[in-house]
Order: sequence, then C-alpha cells, then structure tokens
Amino acid sequence: MEAYLEALIEHLSDADPVWAYAILALSAFLENVVPPIPGDTVVVFSAYLVGRGALALWPVFIATCAGGLIGFLTMYYIGFSRGRAFFSGRGGRFFSADSLGVAERWLVRYGILLILGNRFLSGIRSVIALGAGLGGMPWGKVVACGLVSMVAWNGLLFYAGLLVGQNWEQVTGLLAQYNRILLGLLALLGAGLGWRWWRARAAERS
Repeated sequence: MEAYLEALIEHLSDADPVWAYAILALSAFLENVVPPIPGDTVVVFSAYLVGRGALALWPVFIATCAGGLIGFLTMYYIGFSRGRAFFSGRGGRFFSADSLGVAERWLVRYGILLILGNRFLSGIRSVIALGAGLGGMPWGKVVACGLVSMVAWNGLLFYAGLLVGQNWEQVTGLLAQYNRILLGLLALLGAGLGWRWWRARAAERS
C-alpha cells in the first residue's frame, strides 16, 4: 500500500486539475470497495494541495465525498442484491449463519447510528455497508446518513490538512494512531459480545 500511496501522491502533484479530481474520486471509491487502500491519507494530502493553490477546494471536497459515498453504496447494493444466502449458510462463502444473525440484530438496534458514524469507524466501513444491505435497511436512510457521515469526516480531514499545510504527514500519523486505538477497542467489544453470545447459548443448552 505504501508504494500505491506514493505513486498516487506523485500523480496528484503533477496531474492536470481535472484528472486530479477524477483520481481523488476514484481513490475514495476504491477505499470503500478495497479497504486496504488508504483513502483518508489521500484526502489529507489533497487538502494540502488546495492550501498550496494547486487544486480548488470545492471540486476536491465534492469529488472525495461523491467517490466515497458511491463506494459505500456499492457495498450496500452488493449486500442488498445478493442476500444473506450468498454470504452464509450451506455453501456460503464468507460468514456463518449465526454470525450474520448477530450482525443483523445489531443493525436493527443501532443501524442508523452505525451508518451515521461509519466514516469514523475505519476498518469496518465496508462491513457496515454490506450489513446494511443484508439487513434490508431502506436505501434513502442509508444514502442520507452515509452522506452526513462522509461530509463530517472529510470536513475534519480537510480542516486538519489545511491547518498543518506542508506538514500534512503529521495528520496521517495521528490517523494511524487513531485507527490502532479504534481497532483495539473494536476487538475488545467483539470479544465481549462473543462472550455474552457464548454464555447465552450455554444457558439455552443447560
């Protein structure tokens, strides 16, 4: 991913503005469909280019938000159109029926909050979108909440990128720390939920 990021930043630095906006939109889209792609770092760097006068603020902001939202909705559509049978059950490809059942119950209870906060939950954004589709959440709510989340998160990244200017890599360092802490907390939460589920199953059998 580092080689990809370096090549992308180099292209953004030298590209014609129109091509730069297209590259930013594509990068934001792929970050949702192929999670290892570092979309947030690209957004921060693009804010630095805006501050330097190489790119215009609103086209960059719209391109990154639109690309990210379309990528999120693509994962939602995959989950919605392919259905639970494609991902689990007999002959399923990815998840057990029990694990998807737990995920669906959480989406029923906290679905809107998860969609609103999805951009702040790096590492599981695609899972949230996929789960929303599997759970059959109304597309209008997914679009509206996904857009709010995208604008809020990208707005924070742009502000940070413009604030630090040529020291934009400091922001990416903070993002890396944030992601490590977040993944640790999510792992603890997952372990706690798994323990509760195991105890509930054990109680049912006894």
